[in-house]
Amino acid sequence: MPQKPKAPRRRPTPAELDAEADALARLAADKTLISGVYNYCDRWCERCPLTARCLVFKTERARDAKHGRVRPDLENKEFWDELGHSFAVAMHMVMRDAKKLGVNFDDENERAAVEVEERQRRRLAARQGSALHRAATAYWKSAQRLLERLAPELKETEQILNTQLRLGAGRPEADAAEIRDALEVVQWYLFFIDVKLQRAVSSRVATQREGDDGYPSDADGSAKVALIAIDRSIAAWARLRGHLIAEGDAMLDLLVQLERLRRATEREFPKARAFERPGFD
Repeated sequence: MPQKPKAPRRRPTPAELDAEADALARLAADKTLISGVYNYCDRWCERCPLTARCLVFKTERARDAKHGRVRPDLENKEFWDELGHSFAVAMHMVMRDAKKLGVNFDDENERAAVEVEERQRRRLAARQGSALHRAATAYWKSAQRLLERLAPELKETEQILNTQLRLGAGRPEADAAEIRDALEVVQWYLFFIDVKLQRAVSSRVATQREGDDGYPSDADGSAKVALIAIDRSIAAWARLRGHLIAEGDAMLDLLVQLERLRRATEREFPKARAFERPGFD
């Protein structure tokens, strides 16, 4: 029999949102947490040594545990409903705090002014970051095509390593682990670099328009995370090039692209390398 479709999730009441917002605020008050550690990480929780001190990790894992998930299932409607609910709670907290400060988001004039300001900021960010965005986009498109072409050689390499393992020759297990790790690194940061560079440019534009708020530069922090992703991608492609010979020239082209992107990013954000990320640096 076909399964009966689940009823749509009931919209939480203001009182329920208040209760969840209060619970999140209590969790955030945990003294063992590192404030803002999640702002400048690479979102690779499985490889992060600071998950026990990260508010985002704790809230996400609590949500997964609530639904019996080991990890998020992007194909599961329940996951997206829950994510939307989390955003609703976060927005409720913002609205509640704004009300305390006398900011009225329901005022049509204020809302219109904010929307105009946001459109202007996006246009300016697009102009300032166009060169970095084009270079980062060109990289991930080229890398994506190359990864697709690597499939036959990877299969052949796997067979060679299995033969070496049977014969007790070479270092097949270490080579296989290095290839697997390098592929994971390349794939993880494939789109991440472009996203973080766009955030860096957008944050810089916001600071230029609104003035320095006295906090460490979010633009530099975002650029630093992008630079770290570029560094790790370069190292990963270099390792792959040592194992996968057929596409060596194509990998060299990618390494050149990434090196140029790294230098361009360092020119645009000369203080990024010196930025101290909470918990990491």
